[in-house]
Amino acid sequence: MTISADDDGQAPLGPRPLARASIITPGDWIELDLDPATRHASISRAVRQAVVRSRSLAPDAVRLIALLDRTSRQAVESGAFYCASRVIEDATGGVLVATVLMQICRSSMPPPGMPNPRAGEQCAGLASVISNDPGWAGADVRVVPLPFVGPAVRVHVEDSAIIVQYFVPLIGGFANAVLTFTCPCPPYARVMTKLFDTMAEGLVLHYE
Repeated sequence: MTISADDDGQAPLGPRPLARASIITPGDWIELDLDPATRHASISRAVRQAVVRSRSLAPDAVRLIALLDRTSRQAVESGAFYCASRVIEDATGGVLVATVLMQICRSSMPPPGMPNPRAGEQCAGLASVISNDPGWAGADVRVVPLPFVGPAVRVHVEDSAIIVQYFVPLIGGFANAVLTFTCPCPPYARVMTKLFDTMAEGLVLHYE
């Protein structure tokens, strides 16, 4: 089942296991295989296909395979269940890689005897915690509505790279679905941030 925009974070928090989550990625993104048994062969095949589409990537093929293989391995180590990347040809002749991860992260439980907070309340509390954390100094933190899942906390950091994260409360699970978008390409900061936000707007959570 999908949470509709009409819920607006007001759906009761009963136990409903998350079956899967999905987003729509542009056609030039590569969905990375997270299975250690098939990861390398799958990534090698994807890079070869990318080279066929853009011959200028050929000199970087081996480095791209190693980079995406490492990205996939790190995604698994971080607990991600989905990872996709886009190879960007830099104006200087090099290549950069943008990545999106999806994970499930536990959130705090209410004190004994207290009612389960609704999604909007969870988002407001989390946004406040992040905003007051010195480790997130300079981050743009806000609560935003996502069309198919309701309220989410959006965190945007731009320094030597771009990081955009969305924290979406799951119904009844005291956990968040977390989307993390990264791209080490400040020259394209505005374009990539807009792309990341558009991709996040397509997030759908499927419950059992």
